[in-house]
Amino acid sequence: MKISEKPLHVLNLARWYPNRTDPMPGLFIQRHAEAVAGYAKVALVYAHGVKANDLDSQYEVDYEEKAGVRTARVYYRLLRQQVPLVSSALGLWRFYKANVKGIKRVRQSGEEFDAIHVHVLTRLGVLALVYKWLYGTPYVITEHWTRYLKARKEFKGFFRKQFTRLVVRNASVVTTVSDDLTRAMKSHKLFHPDYRVIYNVVDKAFFEVRQNVTDNTFSKQKELVHVSCFTDAHKNISGLLRVIKKLSEKRDDFHFTLVGEGEDLKKLKMYAKKLAIPEKELLFAGLLEGVALAKVMAKGEALVIFSNYENMPVVINESFVLGVPVFSTNVGGIAEMVNDTNGRLVPKGDEEALFNVLNGFLDNQFTFQKEQIRKQAIKRFSQESVGKSLLRIYEDVSKNNKL
Repeated sequence: MKISEKPLHVLNLARWYPNRTDPMPGLFIQRHAEAVAGYAKVALVYAHGVKANDLDSQYEVDYEEKAGVRTARVYYRLLRQQVPLVSSALGLWRFYKANVKGIKRVRQSGEEFDAIHVHVLTRLGVLALVYKWLYGTPYVITEHWTRYLKARKEFKGFFRKQFTRLVVRNASVVTTVSDDLTRAMKSHKLFHPDYRVIYNVVDKAFFEVRQNVTDNTFSKQKELVHVSCFTDAHKNISGLLRVIKKLSEKRDDFHFTLVGEGEDLKKLKMYAKKLAIPEKELLFAGLLEGVALAKVMAKGEALVIFSNYENMPVVINESFVLGVPVFSTNVGGIAEMVNDTNGRLVPKGDEEALFNVLNGFLDNQFTFQKEQIRKQAIKRFSQESVGKSLLRIYEDVSKNNKL
């Protein structure tokens, strides 16, 4: 597919996005936008609140054109003082004003948007709904947030729920990254006749880095990898460390590399020392990105996830593209991806079950066709595949809007 003579013009509104203070949030949104940029004209707006002392003016617009995406990051001042109700209302006003400024910056002269793509509800969905009412522009929603899951219990508040239901009801299409998240949204009465699953795009670096799927003699130890944000209540790394400790008491033919950083990293390092896990069997590698992350994951014999709750971690997609199987807890939408051909699932919090899986794997009780895992992943998670899926949605929406 190539851009036609009159390509669709799509505006993305992102609640999370890489920014000057943190390059990590919303990378999956950036990759969605870049994926479709080969087939449509793509603009993106992201508003980010900044402490008043860290911004010279009330609003600051950073504009760039990269990978086919015209992007406006609008930084706006947060309030210096908090006054009940007043501060919330004024903060919301600044957020919407920042987005409007961004939209004006990315809009090209004489062109209108054929569709708006909202990434993460609810505020931006309200803005898209207003645009639909004013200009007749249809909008699509992609939801990534785990707040709808029963384990989170974060989707609450009468007005928030009512506004969210209104926004979802008026969307042309609603997409999620898993059927599990779709079910969770519907459980909150967020009904829509056209829910679709759109996978997260895997970074190009993972397609360029190849694991040697036939030669695993690089070490006498089998390499196992964990990648996460190091929030223990979410990722249950403390439980994983206890499994590693138990495994180390039985054998020494494995090595675990834990990749990432976050609020509990220091505490978990101390906990590993308390457990007296041998240093030769455990490494905290810190934050890795792009090629560096892909190379570490490619050396792994398996990716291990022991989360208490999840939606659909993109790290699973990345692992499969490398041909690396995944051992994970059966939470969120993970069972939609992981099966006996590409990994194993264990019950949430079941340390004995994870130990048995890892121990059996190290004993070669089961193996995987790594090249087959990789081939299937490329078909599902490549930029081209996801970009075409998004384009079909935009074409459906635009066509229906003209009927």
